[in-house]
Amino acid sequence: MTYHHLTADERTRFDCLLQAGLSIPQIARTLQRSASTLYRERRRNSGRGYQARLAQEQAAARVSCANRHWRIAERVYRQARRYLTRLDLSPAQIARRLAISAEWLYQWIYRQIAQGYAWHKHLRSGRPARQSRRSRLRHAQARTGLARPIAQRSDTANARTEFGHWEADLLLGRQDCSGAVLVVKERKSRLTLLRRLYRRDSDTVMRALARLTQPYRHHLKSLTTDNGSEFFHHHAFAGKTGCHLYVCDPHSPWQRGQVEGENKNIRQYLPKGFNGDRLSPKRLKAIERKLNLRPKRVLNDHCPLEVAISLSGVALRY
Repeated sequence: MTYHHLTADERTRFDCLLQAGLSIPQIARTLQRSASTLYRERRRNSGRGYQARLAQEQAAARVSCANRHWRIAERVYRQARRYLTRLDLSPAQIARRLAISAEWLYQWIYRQIAQGYAWHKHLRSGRPARQSRRSRLRHAQARTGLARPIAQRSDTANARTEFGHWEADLLLGRQDCSGAVLVVKERKSRLTLLRRLYRRDSDTVMRALARLTQPYRHHLKSLTTDNGSEFFHHHAFAGKTGCHLYVCDPHSPWQRGQVEGENKNIRQYLPKGFNGDRLSPKRLKAIERKLNLRPKRVLNDHCPLEVAISLSGVALRY
C-alpha cells in the first residue's frame, strides 16, 4: 500500500480525537487510515504533546528542505569537478575528501547532462540516467530466476568427482565494441569451449551457450555463472537441457575459479582491449585448440581434451 502524509484537515481531526482520549487504532478506523501512519505522525511531530498546527508547520518545513538544493561554494565545485574528470574518483571518494554529500554529487553530475556536460561518463557505471534501488533489486531478483545460490551446489560439483559441471563467463574487449567471447569451462576435465559473440544481450548469449554445449548436451549437469544481465534469460536453457543453474554471490569471482583462471590464459592471445568485432571464429577455434591440448599437472600431464574424451566419449574436431 502506498503511504501518503496526512492533510491539514486530517491533522486537526487527529488532534481532536487524541484529546478526546481515543486510542490510535480507534482513530485509524475513524479517519480510515493505517494505524502505523498515525503512530508515525505522532512520533515525528510530537514535542510536548501533539498539536495539529505545529505538526503541519513541521511537515511543511521538511518538504521545503527535501526540495532544496544544497548550496556549495564555487571552490568545492571546482575541486569536485577536477577529482571526477581528471582522477576518475567516485562520488563516495570525492565526498569523503571534500566533506560533502555523495548524494548531492550524483544529483549534480546528472543535472549537468541537460547543460551538455558528459561527466556521467566518469562514473563507474557510465549511465546517462540513474537507476532506482527498487529497479536494481527487481532486476537482480529476475536475473537469478530459476538459478540457485552457489552455496546449494552439489558436493559432486564442488569436488569435481564427475564430468558435466560447467562454469561460464564473458571475456570483454574494447568498450566501444559490441563483440565479446563466451568462455565455458568444465570443472573436472578442465575442457574449455569458446565462441564469439556479436552482441552481449542475454538472448544472444544464451543461444550461443546452447550451440556451444550442444556436443555435450547429455553431460550438462550444472552451470555456474555470475549474476550479470548477460545470463538473464537462462530459463529456456535450463528447461531444454535439464541443467541445474547456480549463481555466484555478488563480487565473488573466486567462486568461479576455473573459468576465471582460464580467462587469464586466454589473455595471452587476446590481451585487454582486443577488438571483439574483428575477432574471427577461425582464430578463436585455434586458441581453443591450444588451450585444450596443453598438458596439466592436475591431470597427471594429460591434456583437457584427452580427459574429456575418456569421460564423455565426445571428441571435438579441430
